[in-house]
Amino acid sequence: MLVAFVGIAALSAIWGFALGSVLPLTRLPWPVAVSILFLALFLAFLIGHWATQKMDAVDRERMSWRKGATGEWLTAEALKSLPDGFAVIHDVTKKLGNIDHVIVGPTGVYVIDVKNWKGSVKADGKGELLLNGKPADKPAIKSMLRAVMDFQNKLKALTENDYFVRGLLVFPIAYVEADFASTRLIHCLRDDRLVDYIQNKTFAQSLSSDDVDRITRATLQLAGMDKRFASV
Repeated sequence: MLVAFVGIAALSAIWGFALGSVLPLTRLPWPVAVSILFLALFLAFLIGHWATQKMDAVDRERMSWRKGATGEWLTAEALKSLPDGFAVIHDVTKKLGNIDHVIVGPTGVYVIDVKNWKGSVKADGKGELLLNGKPADKPAIKSMLRAVMDFQNKLKALTENDYFVRGLLVFPIAYVEADFASTRLIHCLRDDRLVDYIQNKTFAQSLSSDDVDRITRATLQLAGMDKRFASV
């Protein structure tokens, strides 16, 4: 920002000098000179207002990204306690839509979207979620269902096997009161319950070690992973 402001100041000085050479205000009738001055000030105001709006938008985007990154980091830390036999693949959002993590293990395949919501999360009785008693800006369950189905179809095409995929919405900093049965095929929980949930066989689809390897390779292929990204 400092470099930008210095550059703007330098360009403004050059522009003012050039304009003064072409239109010497001291030689113009005073109504014309005053009009030009007010026009220049008005243009400067418009440019400054536009630049301020742009900087505010960038700052809001940066803060939103930081909040998202913090939630994903907390969830990734929680997943480190999973035992051997589980593959955890991080940072797949860019390639796989609303999916931050994919877990593949003996109890099944899980795709996770981390939500940094604050307050209380409840089911609305119609298959969607309420945040602090009000509908969220976007339908979280519906969006996650689309992401799960898309991932499942791509996984089927690569593995030639129709594996069941469970979608999870994880809330690191919110209080969750949504029963599993109230949010259709998507389950909502806090990150401190995540590891126990994944190891629990109640909602599981048992997979062999060969299945785990096959699904993990397919997921890495779908996510476009390279050596910078690891499955642990």
